[in-house]
Amino acid sequence: MYCLTSRSTTAAILPPIDATTRSGQFSAHLGEAPTAGLLVHNRAQLDWLDGILDRHPDLVIENCASGGMRMDHALLSRLQLQSTSDQQDLLLYPPIAAAAPTAVTPEQGAVWAYPQSGDTPDEVALTVANALLGRIHLSGRITELGPHERSLVHEAVAVYKSIRADLPRALPGWPLGLPSWEEPWTALALHTPTTTYVTAWRRHGADAARELDLPHLLGADVHTEVLYGPPPPGIRTPPNSP
Repeated sequence: MYCLTSRSTTAAILPPIDATTRSGQFSAHLGEAPTAGLLVHNRAQLDWLDGILDRHPDLVIENCASGGMRMDHALLSRLQLQSTSDQQDLLLYPPIAAAAPTAVTPEQGAVWAYPQSGDTPDEVALTVANALLGRIHLSGRITELGPHERSLVHEAVAVYKSIRADLPRALPGWPLGLPSWEEPWTALALHTPTTTYVTAWRRHGADAARELDLPHLLGADVHTEVLYGPPPPGIRTPPNSP
């Protein structure tokens, strides 16, 4: 599905086309190279998108990830938003959110946040924190949250608005290495010439503290500020690191 939103006051949604643009499959007609049909299909899809954007230059189009099969440069160079996943488990989204900048720019990578009415305050905070270093896509039944849980969502959105102008010029880094699916700790850093934003996730495990490797800050005069969430007692930072 492509979700189309005009920058004016109108919006439109195209019919679902997930099942008709499966870019990982191809035809195998006799006499054709195995990928000939796939190439023709993909080029036709790109021509169709180019035509839409030529006719409606103010449209913002979100591309569904389709399991990552459509996170290729041909589409990313045309479409303003890229959904990173439909994952709704707040503990499974951190490695997806942290790895997303390996394929898509932070301001383009849409990370879904689904706070639910039965979530604890910590779960709500984790859900929305997953999206702060990407393009936050807020969903779920926000109106059914309690006052404290709603305030956590409002606070996260306010933080996101305060940093989003930095995202297009920020470079990603992985202070704990590239994320893996089962690791208890995951971290993503986005740094500009003057500011480094870090999200660190501890999902499970006995280790209450980890040191984050941020070599670009070596020797710098660093000021540390917690933008969202409680002070992180489980994170130790060595001298001259944030």
